Amino acid sequence: MKRRHFLAAAGLAVISRAGHAQAFPERPVRFVVPYAPGGSTDTSSRIIAERLSVRLGQQVIVDNKPGAGTIIGTEIVAKARPDGHTILLTPGALVVNAAFGIALPYDSVKDLAPVARFVDIPLLLAANNEAPFKSVAELLAWPKSGDRTIAYASAGIGSVPHLWGEYLKARTGLPLEHVGYKGSAEALRDVMAGHVPLFSDVLMPTAAPVKAGKLRGLAVAMAARSPLLPDVPTVGEAGLAGMEAAVLIGISTTGGTPAALVERLNAVVNEALGDEGVRQKLQELGFIPIGGTAAFYARSLAEETAKWRKVIKESKIPAPA
Repeated sequence: MKRRHFLAAAGLAVISRAGHAQAFPERPVRFVVPYAPGGSTDTSSRIIAERLSVRLGQQVIVDNKPGAGTIIGTEIVAKARPDGHTILLTPGALVVNAAFGIALPYDSVKDLAPVARFVDIPLLLAANNEAPFKSVAELLAWPKSGDRTIAYASAGIGSVPHLWGEYLKARTGLPLEHVGYKGSAEALRDVMAGHVPLFSDVLMPTAAPVKAGKLRGLAVAMAARSPLLPDVPTVGEAGLAGMEAAVLIGISTTGGTPAALVERLNAVVNEALGDEGVRQKLQELGFIPIGGTAAFYARSLAEETAKWRKVIKESKIPAPA
């Protein structure tokens, strides 16, 4: 009799949990985006939010919370109620901060639950049109003609493009010297003006001036050529095998959220990414739609963190102030 009562109670608990998962979401979902409105990353969040609203049957409301290098928006989700109704457009800075060991007002592993790897933003190596090298091969050969350094710009100290530039330096022996800026726009302006010969940046928006002939694309850090720049070789084709790199953008929710709700969110994100219209819009912005399981995204975060932590340690890169 006791055994029957125990099994009945267990069955009711399962039904209760299943019913709760099926009822989710019970109200609009807050989609925190730790960037200012208007940029391509913000646009990507709005593209998928529209599809998620349809899939979930509740409005998914984009809430821009920029500031402190994405920490403000991330903290909001990290400290929200763990019921799946608050999700985060998880920035690439999450990996960089972890790789540097920067003290944060939250634990990025315990306080955030990975939902899905959303999109990758590949990196691009470009040069101004007056630079004395027109290809990666010429870049690799150029320093041999004399004892000199080659300045390269990035969007900022500690950014993924900066770390990739240092990785390139370590792998090739190029005498690269980093010039950090306060954002891509400022760096791009100086590179196009001829003040700095090289630029390590994300594919967009830098692909636009390359396509317009205002910059020279040397290599995209991808395994296959980008549809945005079909004439620019991949790093493998350019002689930099194994140098693929991207900024990972994901979707997370609050740590401690029940697994059933994380699975539900993961399912709708993957359904949205399977929509051809959504994929096309994201690709036009320079993003590579990814998707996959929550475990795959968690593993990707761990692998990227370990990769850049090694670069930071070996190249002795100080943490950004």
